[in-house]
Amino acid sequence: MDLSHVRRLIELLAHAPVTELEVEEGGCRIRITRGDGRMQAAAPPAAIVDAPAASGADAPAASPVAPHVADRVITAPSYGVFHLSPSPGAAPYVAVGDAVQAGQEVGLVEAMKVFNAVRATQAGEIAAVLVDDGAEVEAGTPLFRLA
Repeated sequence: MDLSHVRRLIELLAHAPVTELEVEEGGCRIRITRGDGRMQAAAPPAAIVDAPAASGADAPAASPVAPHVADRVITAPSYGVFHLSPSPGAAPYVAVGDAVQAGQEVGLVEAMKVFNAVRATQAGEIAAVLVDDGAEVEAGTPLFRLA
């Protein structure tokens, strides 16, 4: 499976009513997942390529897909419901334009009435909130983009 085929799959997924696609072809498996419209606007759909082990035959090397500002994103620590504020009706921890320090609490992920703090991994300014308050998230889901 070549890079142009992967790009076509990503384009198809962007216009389809599905959020995940997995294809296996010629010993190569690829899984492409996309989030809601706001997350997609902030970053292209993620692509995971599992290349087969190299054999004696000349096989083309798989080109890695470069992450889009992955080092400037704050992600969910676990699966659960994302909360922008400490309690209903309270002011959000942070908003677009706010400066944050590494380790600062910027949100919560609730799973089975257990709240896990979402903390900034580095200092920066909140450039975008990528997930709505109350949305279900998985571990690693991008929540905020830092400028």
